[in-house]
Amino acid sequence: MVSNQIANIIASGVLSVLGALASYGVTVGVNYLKKKRDALIAQMGVDKYNENYKLAQDLYYTVEQKFRFIPDAGKQKADEFNKLLIEKIPGISQEELNHFREAICGKINSEVKASQLLAPAFDSSKDAADVVQTVQK
Repeated sequence: MVSNQIANIIASGVLSVLGALASYGVTVGVNYLKKKRDALIAQMGVDKYNENYKLAQDLYYTVEQKFRFIPDAGKQKADEFNKLLIEKIPGISQEELNHFREAICGKINSEVKASQLLAPAFDSSKDAADVVQTVQK
């Protein structure tokens, strides 16, 4: 009984540290992407960047739609995205391709996370309700 409590405390501590590290990693990643975006905007110009970003976003959704029923098609989707973007923007660098793909994926992932569409379901065997049950007389 006591060893289970100690194990639970240690597990909670480890999970808290891992959660903090994950949050830090996300923050560093977001800052990195923002700096890359700013550098690319400075290099291209705001209007051209926005035009290319919009085009890349449209192509991203086209590729997602094309591969929607194919599991584990990440590499194929990336290759198809690169191919289509190179056709539409001749002379685009691999760094720019990577930037647009990462920026669009990051945006979509943050929107999905914020929507809590994929949040875990409540499991009464291991979760506690955050709503107080009232007893009716």
